[in-house]
Amino acid sequence: MIFRRLGLLNKNQRGFTLIEVLIILAISSFVTGTATMTIFQVLDGNARSNNHMDAISRVQNAGYQVSRDAEMAQIAVPTLAADPDGFTDGFPLTLTWREWEDNDEHMVIYSIVDNKLQREHYENGWLIGDPYVFDYILRTDPNTGELKTYCTRSDDGTLHFTLTAIVGVGSQKQTVTRVYEVIPRPSM
Repeated sequence: MIFRRLGLLNKNQRGFTLIEVLIILAISSFVTGTATMTIFQVLDGNARSNNHMDAISRVQNAGYQVSRDAEMAQIAVPTLAADPDGFTDGFPLTLTWREWEDNDEHMVIYSIVDNKLQREHYENGWLIGDPYVFDYILRTDPNTGELKTYCTRSDDGTLHFTLTAIVGVGSQKQTVTRVYEVIPRPSM
């Protein structure tokens, strides 16, 4: 009896009405759009986080190397004159020292080449290996032209390094700046 009544109800139905189809399409497009935006935000946030960690790593690596060389240096000479671009950024920075045990002379020159920090190490006048370039350590902000990486020397001989790395583009661009203070070792 119940099955007969259901058969009578379903006998006159032939499909969905236009309004029902439009409502289903609207709901499914809303769910799809929301899911797409959520996935995009997760991926964009992940890329920003990766770029931030990359920038931190690059600044720390450059800061470690500059600090290490500056701590070894007995003579630290930052350039105090303005360059052709009008910046007084302390580069090239020349750090020199003599080894205690074998009296070898070391000279490390940090300079800005193509808006990147470069390190050259000389031992007894000979270049040791190829110059090392710290990528993404920028001298100036490409958008504003503001000086971002520079070195100064205070009256007590302390060197102050400000290093900035910019990694990524667009909404994923991350900028990290660190300041290092180093007191060079005394002369022999």
